Amino acid sequence: MGKIIFFFLLCFNTLSHGQVYTKKSDNLYDTVYSADTFSKKSEQDLLQTCNDIYTESINKHDGKGALQSITTIIRVYSELDDQVNVLKRIEEAISLAQNEKDYYRLSLLYYYMGRAFLHVGLYTKARKAFDIGLETVPKAGSKDKAHILKLQHYGGIAMIFENATPPVGTPRTPLTDSMTYYAKKAYQEARLISPKHPEKSRWLGIRARIIGSVLICTLYFEEGGQYLNEAESLLSTLKDKRFMISLYRFKGLLAYNSGLPNSNQKALALYEESYRLAKIYDIPAETYFITDALASLYSEMKMSVPARLRADDSKKVKYEIDQNERQAIPIAEKINVMSSKNYNSDKLFYIIVPFTIIFAGGFIYYNIKRRGKKEVIREDINNFKITNIKSHTEDISQLLQMAKENDRTFYIIFKQVFPEFQNKLLSINGELTAADLELCAYLKLNLQTKEIAMYKNNTVSSIDNKKSRLRKKLNLSSETNLYVWIDRI
Repeated sequence: MGKIIFFFLLCFNTLSHGQVYTKKSDNLYDTVYSADTFSKKSEQDLLQTCNDIYTESINKHDGKGALQSITTIIRVYSELDDQVNVLKRIEEAISLAQNEKDYYRLSLLYYYMGRAFLHVGLYTKARKAFDIGLETVPKAGSKDKAHILKLQHYGGIAMIFENATPPVGTPRTPLTDSMTYYAKKAYQEARLISPKHPEKSRWLGIRARIIGSVLICTLYFEEGGQYLNEAESLLSTLKDKRFMISLYRFKGLLAYNSGLPNSNQKALALYEESYRLAKIYDIPAETYFITDALASLYSEMKMSVPARLRADDSKKVKYEIDQNERQAIPIAEKINVMSSKNYNSDKLFYIIVPFTIIFAGGFIYYNIKRRGKKEVIREDINNFKITNIKSHTEDISQLLQMAKENDRTFYIIFKQVFPEFQNKLLSINGELTAADLELCAYLKLNLQTKEIAMYKNNTVSSIDNKKSRLRKKLNLSSETNLYVWIDRI
């Protein structure tokens, strides 16, 4: 496996301050601190070292040391796209961070949690994790720490749109615009890092590369190329060349689409350099993307043997990634995304819900008795489901907050919470626009005209007109209550 030097240098540079450990533990720290040792050890060796330090910290009742160790372990597994091992440890790590009141690592851990959720397709949970991480940032410490945390969470939110991003060659859409928006927010946070910070070049270079990649995939080649050039000037000076893998891949894609003479050969040279680095560092996702790109280009250039070899490599890596993500899904589904401030409200929930159930039960009984119909009894009882009340309530609260902030990811998260809503509407009228569907989502949340107008920065009359047009498209009479009708969808 490749070398992950940066993560250990970043996380363990403060590990031993104020601690008293055995000689064995001191030797482990010396191993972790030594950059020369890092360059000769595989990730598995380094993970074992960190696990030893974690065990030693637990035995010494040193919560700080345990937290720093397990956070670094999670960093490495996240870098290796090993979502199973990230998710197995994340709740314990978050609990440690909360107990130690280490808000920097707490925010960072929510980023890794969100990233893992993204990989297994749980986008609603991912967004919650990133939001909680952002909420924690003000307590994280220095301004530079805050900027570094924010850029990671904004970058994570941008990744949500990758699921809906069109293939290369498709112009911008609202989804890719939103992805670019959050990628640029992350880039701006990187620019705000102090010039004296030793990692500014790396953070800014990575963010510039990501924006350039998005722009190139949506045919904005000139603008994307400018960002890639900035990224190259920043990242090429670093000893750690992992970050050049995807940079060379997208510079190759830019060369391929340049239309210049020998564009295929230029693209091939860049792809092969990306592949060379991918072999050294052995990061699964990067290896998959570059082998897939090489297989396609080799095939186009009638180089059948290398095309077949790279295609086989690509399939093998993709299978391993998919297998890990399949194993991670049941673990991820069991994790309840909850910030520290939610624990008290969680206790309150268990007080309120029984009273709510009693009240609702009495209300249903009253209606049943009044109506006196057996079919109504069956319908009311079957519809009164109290399972998952809490999680659904949290989803609705999140959506209402996103609507209030006019958040660009609102409708993506809404579709995760109400997966059949859009299909049912489109089955009634397949010509409904994205704006129509978003308005229906607001109505589903029972937002009133004035609220929608305020959140969308529109006039009340404009929203009323949109609602009238929506009625016509849905073939609803003026007597039909639009909110009630939408609520039944």
